[in-house]
Amino acid sequence: MDNIFLLTIGFIFLGALFSNVMKWRNKDKVLKDLQGFQTTFEMQDGKHIWGKTQVYTNGLELYFSKAAKNATGDAINSYVFFRDDIDNIRLIYRNHSELSKDSQQLREKEVARVSSPSFWHRFKRNMRIFFNMFNDAIGEALNVFLSRMKGAGSSAVLTTQSDYLKKMGTTALSAVGNAYDPILERYVNHRVVVALKEDDNYQEYCGYLKEYSSAWMSLLDCKVTRVREIDLDDLSRLTLQRDLDFCYQLKFDSKSRLVLAVEIKYFGTEKVKLLLVKGGDDDKAVTETTKSYQHKINKTLTQGESIKFTLKNLPEVDMQGLDLELLPLKFEMISEERQPEISRISHNHQYQTILPELKLVLESTYITDLYMPRTLAVLRHGAD
Repeated sequence: MDNIFLLTIGFIFLGALFSNVMKWRNKDKVLKDLQGFQTTFEMQDGKHIWGKTQVYTNGLELYFSKAAKNATGDAINSYVFFRDDIDNIRLIYRNHSELSKDSQQLREKEVARVSSPSFWHRFKRNMRIFFNMFNDAIGEALNVFLSRMKGAGSSAVLTTQSDYLKKMGTTALSAVGNAYDPILERYVNHRVVVALKEDDNYQEYCGYLKEYSSAWMSLLDCKVTRVREIDLDDLSRLTLQRDLDFCYQLKFDSKSRLVLAVEIKYFGTEKVKLLLVKGGDDDKAVTETTKSYQHKINKTLTQGESIKFTLKNLPEVDMQGLDLELLPLKFEMISEERQPEISRISHNHQYQTILPELKLVLESTYITDLYMPRTLAVLRHGAD
């Protein structure tokens, strides 16, 4: 067995191993920044899904923070997005006020790196650009190398597998870089305005352009004013809220009807307008009673203010397993930074199943990071 044959076999094995490892690690370089963060996925049909993000090479998964069931009543704890499902995502939010303390610190470091990139950060990016720009040239050089090796006395294996070797090499190289866009590259780490298509119009967002790929772009540290919804029965998510603290009291009124007394305290710097509480759960079918439930608030809060209201005529709730003698039952969802050490361990999750499926609708200005598909978003202005 000649040396060329052994060299060829070894080259094929090592090249295939390297190529497969690179493809396995080759997650979308925009979406991979969402790994482990709580995010909100806004679908093109208007549906919103909130959870902790897991990023894979071929898709995404959102882990719910509360118990959920599908239309057939089966217990579910996550939502999986394959490539076709990802195409239906309109926008991904990473709201600063809905992150754990550790996640907030990681996000703040990320924003600092983007707004003031270090020499090492710029060097790594320039190397990536180098591989993008010279990808074809390196592929041609590899082809010339293989052609020389196919000369007289070369191994039959090398001769028959040359096309495979070239493809394997270019695949590995393409995994190192990604689609290069001269205009977008010019504005990376700078403030820009991106226009996102909404029906027949465009909504503009301003922030730091962190990264782009062939399919996505990320815009950090955006100040957004929008109407949004929060599940009032998702106690884990309510506890994460940095700007809002919630206090519930579940009790019977004078007519022996179950009511929910709610107190909301606001700590944000911008004004927030609490619009209403409505019924409904986007993740499964709901009854007509739940769909029609509505309690109007229309109250604007500034920093330090609070509001109390009582929700009556509640949609049906599952009272099984609840000792009625415990009523009135009071529990709080307070941000961890405002919790005394003695109360850090919470048992609120055991009360979550007895709460009605209600949503708080509010309009507020908040800081968020946006992840947008390039089929809907376009960089429109520089903003430095």
